[in-house]
Amino acid sequence: MPAVTSVRPDGVGVITLDSPPVNSLGSDLVTSFMQEFPKLVEDPKVKAIVVTGKGALFCGGAEITEFAVMVAMGAEKFKETNPVAHLSKMMDLIDASPKTVVAALNGPALGGGAEVSLACHYRVAAPKSSVGFPEVNLGLLPGAQGTQRLPRVAPLPTAMTMILQGKPLNAEAARKNGIVDVVAKGDVLEEAAEFALSHPPAPISKREVPKTNRFMVAAGALESGLNTAVKAAPLMIAPRSIIKCFEAACSKKSFREGVQVELEEFSKLVFSVESAALRHLFLSERLAQKVPGVNEKPAPLKKIGILGAGLMGGGIAMCFVQKGVPVVLKDAKQEWLDGGMKKIVSLWEGQLKKGRLSKEKFKQYMSLLKPTLDYGDFKDVDMVIEAVPEIMDLKKQVFLDIEKSTKPDAFICTNTSGLNIDDIAAVLKDPSRVMGTHFFSPANVMQLLENIRTAKSSNRTLSTGMAMAKLISKKVVMVGNCDGFVGNRMLAPYAGEAKMLVEEGATIEQIDKAAQTFGMAMGPMALGDLVGLELFWKQRQAANDMKKQTKTYYGPYELTDWLCEQGRYGLKTPDPKIKANGRGVFIHRGREKFVDPEVVAKLEEIRKTKGVTARPVSDEEIVERLFFPLINEGFKILEVYIYGYGFPPSKGGPMFFAENYVGFKKILEKLKIYGAQAKERFTKNPHYLPIDYFEPSKLLEACVAKEGTKVFPGQTLIDVVLKDFRKQSPGPGPFSKL
Repeated sequence: MPAVTSVRPDGVGVITLDSPPVNSLGSDLVTSFMQEFPKLVEDPKVKAIVVTGKGALFCGGAEITEFAVMVAMGAEKFKETNPVAHLSKMMDLIDASPKTVVAALNGPALGGGAEVSLACHYRVAAPKSSVGFPEVNLGLLPGAQGTQRLPRVAPLPTAMTMILQGKPLNAEAARKNGIVDVVAKGDVLEEAAEFALSHPPAPISKREVPKTNRFMVAAGALESGLNTAVKAAPLMIAPRSIIKCFEAACSKKSFREGVQVELEEFSKLVFSVESAALRHLFLSERLAQKVPGVNEKPAPLKKIGILGAGLMGGGIAMCFVQKGVPVVLKDAKQEWLDGGMKKIVSLWEGQLKKGRLSKEKFKQYMSLLKPTLDYGDFKDVDMVIEAVPEIMDLKKQVFLDIEKSTKPDAFICTNTSGLNIDDIAAVLKDPSRVMGTHFFSPANVMQLLENIRTAKSSNRTLSTGMAMAKLISKKVVMVGNCDGFVGNRMLAPYAGEAKMLVEEGATIEQIDKAAQTFGMAMGPMALGDLVGLELFWKQRQAANDMKKQTKTYYGPYELTDWLCEQGRYGLKTPDPKIKANGRGVFIHRGREKFVDPEVVAKLEEIRKTKGVTARPVSDEEIVERLFFPLINEGFKILEVYIYGYGFPPSKGGPMFFAENYVGFKKILEKLKIYGAQAKERFTKNPHYLPIDYFEPSKLLEACVAKEGTKVFPGQTLIDVVLKDFRKQSPGPGPFSKL
């Protein structure tokens, strides 16, 4: 049963949450708990009760997959048979126990799990346990009395940080803030039982909110907390509802009235498209961890080799070192190696000065990082990740050099952003040890990692690659080996249209602001400066075709080519003459940046050469032209069975955004309009190259034809149409294993 009871010799009844893997509060567990808990209350042999979890977690919170069923019920039906109210009754049951109830936190108590602990009269925590409310990251709030209970035991600033920002507290911090009563020194269950026998019942629902918390509310603390939360995540809607719940808790309302406010606000959020998007993204990321057919035990990674000490290679090296894994960092020239090491050290020193890194940790990091010019230092590494420039012949040569210098079972990975990895791997005696590991720049900051399966990658290679991503805390997606993979392939139309819009008359600032208002962390022009404008310029040079376009990059090239010819690649190229720590489209000075006046002048020159008259461009057109072809490319990717990846969290990813925010029909109509405009441009003006990213995906057209079809809870129309689409496909496709 999900809730298992036992009675100890000392008269303490123990009820254990047993619902693997995380003891989530699904309907089965809640029903079972509400059946079993009263038996302990009524048993005359039971003097007190301890609630704990089985395994390494106390409770991971609500069962998110059940939320889709809630929404499918519809708002009115939801009010009649509210499943969240059932969970709230479980809290009331614990709270009202005439016998002392202690939560023995054997591990993390998250979300609904934290609420279960607060429904108990006291909390005894294992040293490595934690308490947290991550619901805001799913566009929700704690819906089982958490917003009413936490302000009754914790200082308001702590409660706001935990619920508004989703930041957990470790056991000791939770004790200092009044959330946990005792941090166990030995066995947590034993100490919880002893505590329960020596303390009277003390339900939190009967406690008054501390006067200091009420004073803080009167002084504007909630408004300040909301401003901080909105500034950090402007598209999130949950913080406003959370503030209303805190207001209710700290007002003259009774505990029960506050719970009713919480229930109403939770109901609003669970039916919002923003929450649906965030839940979709969460489940998609979880699903991406499981690669069908790849179940071989991964190899241990005790030491890593990185080839290339540039921005990317250095960032990858930092990822491993910061997880305690020794790294050998190699480059071809001493000055390149010194430059890479200088960048890494300066980043750590910056953290040291700001107090984010201790001196001990700094010393540890430095001891784990070995710079070298010698391939021989790769002799005992378990994996090598090469991050040299995107030139096919160079990649093949360094693969051969790595093969000569490493163990026969060492994995060899390439950080290529779009070259054919099968071609690179073909030079090796054993290509089964190869896979792609496409990090995003800067690698020490960006969370996403694309692992690329090649035609001959072994299951052991792939499973180790997935384990490697988990080791360094990356959000990893396994994709197939094709032009641009997924990330760059979807981003290419986005970047291409940004450059086109600038030439047509939109300002650089306007384009970046429109993208950021949409929800992107930065605009496409700023992103180009961050990643480096020279990447695809050098690829076209190597191909001896400066007009070359692939699924990874599109023109127009005139502006970026001119910048690269001046040696202005963006943030990585300082210009001491103008006191700039980076120069590209923007002039960068410290944290500030502004569009280079020379870039504005060059744009005027380019327009004049091409015979283009600048026109006003609306923000709406910018958003449609940036994101609709990106979405269209996502549909084309799905046609050949490659996983997609997310963008602004509150939009749920490109495909969810298309289905739930915009509508397939509108996207198809706009693609046709912008496609016709693009065709007229490149057919009538020889200065422009042809593009195909506005050509509608057949899968998108199929979705438009099926729009309005009912789908099961948790499904999307894309899921349904894609299933039929694949049945009609003439063959399995090159990426059907995914």
